[in-house]
Amino acid sequence: MEIKCEYCGAFMNDTDKTCPNCGAVNKNHKRVADHTPKNIEELKQWYEDRNLPPYETTRFFIGIDYKKPKAFGIYEENGEFIVYKNKADGSRAVRYRGTDEAYAVNELYLKLKSEILNQKARNASNLGTQKSNGKKSKGLGFKNFLGVFGAFMAFGGISLMGSIRFGIFLAATLGVLLILVWIPACTPWFKNKKYQKIFLIYSLILFFILVADGVSSTTPHYYKYDDTVYCRYDDTYYEYSPYIDDYYEVNTDYLPVELVNNAPDYEFDMKGAEWNSSYDFEDSDYYEENLKSLNDWSSDSDYGSDSSYDWDSGSDWDSGSTDWGSDW
Repeated sequence: MEIKCEYCGAFMNDTDKTCPNCGAVNKNHKRVADHTPKNIEELKQWYEDRNLPPYETTRFFIGIDYKKPKAFGIYEENGEFIVYKNKADGSRAVRYRGTDEAYAVNELYLKLKSEILNQKARNASNLGTQKSNGKKSKGLGFKNFLGVFGAFMAFGGISLMGSIRFGIFLAATLGVLLILVWIPACTPWFKNKKYQKIFLIYSLILFFILVADGVSSTTPHYYKYDDTVYCRYDDTYYEYSPYIDDYYEVNTDYLPVELVNNAPDYEFDMKGAEWNSSYDFEDSDYYEENLKSLNDWSSDSDYGSDSSYDWDSGSDWDSGSTDWGSDW
């Protein structure tokens, strides 16, 4: 799809990283790279892939000008894309009306993701209430604790094995061994407190190895080459563009060979005279939009990837809990 460059007005493909006319970075390319829906059809497909309930249940109508109260939606009319919310009283608040389909789709996409998280949180809260009203469950027990902790370590390590870092490899390997210990844990010899202490210490060491490795990999490292600032974060390179005052991902094949081969020689001092606050990767829009939720250790961190927005068919979606009085 052809779009217009925001800086010089020339036309380019939405898949172009930069404008072929002026060289400005194409903001829309971020959406292509991270698989964010760019048009109404892609948003429909994303909705279906998440196994979400019918539109009438979620009250999100994609590609439909729905007229009745209590609805979010997007549709095209005469070359314009309209993102709207029908409030409880039947009045309509228009969130966006314009020709930028990718922008319009992204507005509803973000709202839909937010609503999925709200519904999941509500279901989890209801489940916790039901359990608290039932019988008191038995404690986890030390033996089961070892098994669960081992599973956590193994899963955490194996899921990150692609980076081939020693700490993760060790955590994955020892985590699997710890799971195997769960079976002999049921035998009489494990009742010996000496063995219990050994495995408790063992588990804690594994935990700190994995955490330390994760912290190291997610610490930004900055480099400056030919007046261009780069940031390496979790083994991925990003280039800072003054045109948009933001970073964008760079394939290592397009990096200067000298920088790749001798990165430490070009490391950029954050405290130096040339440092600009705009270079702070963790304060950039790109980080906020694409990476922050993946590295956030809060209760919402499990919802970082698209698969985490998948809907459980056994869950209950209650659109009545949505605020239908506000404009958005």
